[in-house]
Amino acid sequence: MKFDFSIYDLHVAEASSQTLTNILRDKAFGEYYFIQSSPLQKLAKLTFKEFGPLSILEYEAGTSTNIRASKVSSAYFLHIILSGHSIGKSNNEVRTLRAGDSILIMPGTRFESNNSKSCRKLIVKIPTDFLHQTARKFGYVTTKDPIQFEHKANVFPMTGPLFNLLNDMLQQDKRTLCDRALIYYCRLFNSAILTMFKSNFTQPQSTLSLHRHVERVRNYVLDNITADITIDELAKVCQISRKSLYNLFEREAGLTPSAYIRRLKLESIHSELKNNERIRNVTQVALEYGFTNLGRFSAQYREQIGELPSQTLRHFTH
Repeated sequence: MKFDFSIYDLHVAEASSQTLTNILRDKAFGEYYFIQSSPLQKLAKLTFKEFGPLSILEYEAGTSTNIRASKVSSAYFLHIILSGHSIGKSNNEVRTLRAGDSILIMPGTRFESNNSKSCRKLIVKIPTDFLHQTARKFGYVTTKDPIQFEHKANVFPMTGPLFNLLNDMLQQDKRTLCDRALIYYCRLFNSAILTMFKSNFTQPQSTLSLHRHVERVRNYVLDNITADITIDELAKVCQISRKSLYNLFEREAGLTPSAYIRRLKLESIHSELKNNERIRNVTQVALEYGFTNLGRFSAQYREQIGELPSQTLRHFTH
């Protein structure tokens, strides 16, 4: 598997495993410990660049290694095996990854791997906040907890849009791009990752409007999803009158602002009931989101989601 990593911020060759450890730590990839039979050997290579919010690193140790990496709570790490193989352990699961395989290491996960002599990896660091922002931008409903991806390897496409996008990022001189273009590249990459790796989040049933005021309201509501949000607050966020806000939502979303808030809250509750294993009581969640009439809440939930909240909870906890 071949990428053209031709434009970079840092490149080292004939380095020791300690050099790799220091660079990975300095670039906030976590505390790596490379354990090899001959620690004085200087066979390692490493290439690194920052590209907008993302950090991209390619390395090969040049010898068989056992790697132990500490938890990093602020980022996801996409590992792509470019050559050789790696036997990795995370979340109490052991997987053998070969050239072309990829896996997403989630925030707060400690992992170990045994890499073959010929193993070469590309790692993309994706800040947790930025991935959640992208998910929201593309219509996913996010909860307070990090997006949970399935603990399984995926074959990384060697052709097609995602491969071309990442390869382009590796060849791009970021100095020629404005901040907006950099963010656009990174959002496209994140969107592709959200599509490629199965997660516990799905896109909402509601149709998204591209109108800037609707987007502002959506972001404000999701940022304050458990609060009792008033129409006056939303009008102030958009800097328009209440009447203009009602007219806007009738035109763009076919809903009143209150109904739009309720829809987002119900979608978020649905996501909570599916994804939060700690939840054992629907009433607790309903009250947290401001639904005090539990009978009406259940009816509204069923009308929008297609089943009772107790059915959602029962389905995903058994």
